[in-house]
Amino acid sequence: MSNARPLASPRLIVGQDRHGRWVVQDRLGLCGGWFVDRAEAIHYAMFETGGAPRAVLLAPGVVEPDLSLDDEDGRRARSPNAA
Repeated sequence: MSNARPLASPRLIVGQDRHGRWVVQDRLGLCGGWFVDRAEAIHYAMFETGGAPRAVLLAPGVVEPDLSLDDEDGRRARSPNAA
């Protein structure tokens, strides 16, 4: 029996959106943002993950942030102040 731990999937994805802006987003779309350059995006991602190995993925393609406010059931989340 092996004691090897399974590889953890990345927590944060770093890449550029279709406009060339640097983006960081977690897999659930709960944290991240746009950054002025690649170095700042990676710095933020490494800080947020505590520098954990394999916690940050540098995406080879376009990264489009998910800005939806859908809840876990796919329903649109409402602001507590919404009518």
